Amino acid sequence: MQKSWESYIDVGIVLPKLFSGIADDKERFSQGLMTILKDPFFTTVEVSYTPDPEIVEMTGEYARLAGAQVVFNGGDAVRRLGMDLSSLGEEKRKASVESGKQLIDQCYQENARIMHVVTGKYTTEEEKDAMLEAFERSLMELCEYAGQAAVDYDHTLVVSVETGDRYFDRHYLLGPTNEAVAIVRRVKEKYENVGILLDQSHFPVMREDPHKALWQAKDYLSHVHIGNSYVKDMEKPYFGDKHLPFGVPGSEVDADELARFLTTLRKIGFFARPTATRKPLVSFEVGPFNGEPEELVIANIKRVFIEAWQKIDWEE
Repeated sequence: MQKSWESYIDVGIVLPKLFSGIADDKERFSQGLMTILKDPFFTTVEVSYTPDPEIVEMTGEYARLAGAQVVFNGGDAVRRLGMDLSSLGEEKRKASVESGKQLIDQCYQENARIMHVVTGKYTTEEEKDAMLEAFERSLMELCEYAGQAAVDYDHTLVVSVETGDRYFDRHYLLGPTNEAVAIVRRVKEKYENVGILLDQSHFPVMREDPHKALWQAKDYLSHVHIGNSYVKDMEKPYFGDKHLPFGVPGSEVDADELARFLTTLRKIGFFARPTATRKPLVSFEVGPFNGEPEELVIANIKRVFIEAWQKIDWEE
């Protein structure tokens, strides 16, 4: 029996990946934001850091008027602000945490429900454990601050850890799903407002089985990202974590693979678990491949998602 996704999940989209260069361009940001908020297919918009307070105000107010939710894409912000939450230099780590606190303030101004962050870069095996411990301390400090700041708002922001590849493209410290789960499990013993973001398009680059990773992280998922990647030839300019549209020749994710991913989400209970958003959130992080109009990328996303949803295995 066919089931409606509207009954199970919120569907979001990562705005700065779809509309590049919007953080400093108020007119382009407004156009991109309006494109998504006017479309009832998307119930959530993911935004990122901007130095423009008018864009921050616009995001919160327009989303409220449209009845949509906001999530904060901290990965872009961490890179743009030069943050390294896993730095072994204590001065750098503390400065990164302070920048993270400013991002949390922006999240609350936009009424964002979740902010996800990434680690700094992997360096050596000799430094890895110490860097993981430094990141864990940073994550605790951000969760504590988000909880303290929540007294002036109607919800507590969830700080979520996004994983990425360690060895091939982005070279993040986290990294393997099992290591992220171990850190978040410990942090959650003290701070409830912590989680994990898993991105479907990262797993081919991470050389991980996405379905095993979902089972590993099932108790800690804040939300998931859907997307496509290419890993067959490292010499290609679109190798790695580039969030390609579906259908790029030789790429890793099509409607069938997305259907398998969604089926695993169903089996681990993700569609039924309480989350910071109104319903469990599945967000698309997809952008133009070769300068295509954003409207065509949106059409690409919708058609592949609809086809994949029809192929979900609902049997136990």
